[in-house]
Amino acid sequence: MGLDFRMFLDLFRFDTRDAICYAFFSPERGDTEDEMRRIIAALCLVFMLFSAASAEDFLLGAEPEKTDITPAYRSEYRPEHENCYWCTPMDLTDEEAVWKMLTAPMTVVDLDMMKQTVCYKEPDESSEAIGMITGSSQGLHVLETLDNGWTLIETYSTSFHDSKVKNFNAFVTGYIKTDRLKTVEVNQNYGIIIDKLTQRLYFFKDGHLETSLTISTGLYNAKQPYNESRSGEYMIIYTKTGALIDGNMHCDYALRFNAADYLHEVPYIVQNGQKNYKGYESKLGSRASHGCLRVQRNKNAQGYNMRRISELIKKRKDKNCVKLVVWEDYQGRQVKIPDDDTPLYYNPKKGTQYHAVADCASVRKKFLPLTAFTFGELEEETFAKLDPCPYCQPTPRRAVLEEINAVHLESSPGEVMSYWPEKK
Repeated sequence: MGLDFRMFLDLFRFDTRDAICYAFFSPERGDTEDEMRRIIAALCLVFMLFSAASAEDFLLGAEPEKTDITPAYRSEYRPEHENCYWCTPMDLTDEEAVWKMLTAPMTVVDLDMMKQTVCYKEPDESSEAIGMITGSSQGLHVLETLDNGWTLIETYSTSFHDSKVKNFNAFVTGYIKTDRLKTVEVNQNYGIIIDKLTQRLYFFKDGHLETSLTISTGLYNAKQPYNESRSGEYMIIYTKTGALIDGNMHCDYALRFNAADYLHEVPYIVQNGQKNYKGYESKLGSRASHGCLRVQRNKNAQGYNMRRISELIKKRKDKNCVKLVVWEDYQGRQVKIPDDDTPLYYNPKKGTQYHAVADCASVRKKFLPLTAFTFGELEEETFAKLDPCPYCQPTPRRAVLEEINAVHLESSPGEVMSYWPEKK
C-alpha cells in the first residue's frame, strides 16, 4: 500500500486515539465540521487495519539478521546499562528495546558542536591523546566517575583529516574531565538508525519502525581513511543547513549531526541546467560518500524520502534534538537471505528492473499492477538480467547477500585502523 495510515493521520492532524474517539464517540449529527472529522477518522481506522499487513514493506533491501552484538563489541567492559546505545544489541527485531535506546538521555561534552576535544589514555592531560570527541552532539558511554575529577568513557573517535588525533572511526576507551560532561534529553517522537551492514536508514516514530530508506555511508581508501563514516551515538542539532554545495556537487535537505558530518539527500550535479543524480544514485545501497550519509530522494512505498524525513524533523513538536545512531558492521553480523517464496515483481512487457512492491511509483500506471514472481526464481533466464529498482529497493540478489555475509564472517569492514597502512 502506497500510503501508510500514520501518514494519513498526520495529514489531518490525528493520532490513533483521536481516530478512535471521533469514529465511535463523536457527538450527535448537526456540527458539519465535526461530522466531517468523524468520517475522516473512520477512514483512518480502515487504513490502519489494512496497513498492518504491510509492515514487512518497512524492511526492504538487505535486512539484518537478529544478533547479540552491541556497538560496544570491542569493549573490555561489560556493564548492563538499561536503554543504552552501547549495551543494546544491533537488532531491529526488538522494537521496544531499540525505541527505548533511541529516546534515552545522552552524555555529551559541553562544547560547541563545531569544536572537538580529546580523550586521554590515562586520567592525566600529559598522557597520550587517543581519540577525538565532538562537542554537544556526540554521545559518550560513561563507565566510571572517579574521585579525582576524571571520568572513564567509551566512544568512537570522530577524527577528521585535520584532527589533532588521527584515529579514524576507532572504538576507544579513555578519560575526560568530569566537569566537561553533561546529560541531555532527546526527542521522544523520532529516532534514526543508520546501519552500515545493510546500508539502510531506519526511521522510528512514536515507538515503532515507521519506514526504511536506502543510503550510502563513507567509502575510505588508503589515502583517505577519514572518509569512513564515524559510528556512534549522535543528535541532529543543526537543521537549517538547507543545501551543501561542493563545486558542482549539490546535496539538498542537509541535517548536521557531527561537526562536518551531515545526513542529506543523494547528491546531484548540474549539467546543461538540469539535475543529474545518475552517478550518485546508482551507488545507493553501498559505501560511496566522503563520510556524510547520503539518503534516497525517490519516495518509497510508504511515501518517505530524505525530503520528508528532513521536514518532519524540522517541524517536530518536541524541540529536543532527534537522536541518530550509526551501527558498525562488525565481524559476525549477517544479513538475511530471503525465503525462496518471497514475492518480487516485474513488468513482463520489456521491463528492465525487478521490484519489491506491485505498485512501484517508478512504473507507469498502464503497467500496474506488476507481475509477481519469487526470490527463488530470480536467477532463472526470464529474470537473470533484471536490475533492482532504485525506487522501491527490493532485496539484492542471493550472490550479493552471500558476499556481504562472507566478508563479515572474516572481518569488520568499517574498522579503518586495521587496514590503514600509514596509521599513526
